[in-house]
Amino acid sequence: MNDYTSSGFYELIHKNDRFSFLQFMRKDVICDVCYITLKNVITGETLTFEQSEVSGLKVAAEKANAS
Repeated sequence: MNDYTSSGFYELIHKNDRFSFLQFMRKDVICDVCYITLKNVITGETLTFEQSEVSGLKVAAEKANAS
């Protein structure tokens, strides 16, 4: 999880819950704890996760054009 800031959408797994359509907003370190803040582009909801509780983060795959 080193390259958060590349453009695109992310999928994240946090405590066995999957979150999709996320856009990176920011990364913070507060009292030696790293937090990742992302925004769901569908709902507009802003989500903040403690990095140590994230079990997966990946750039969402783009669908190929079928034409």
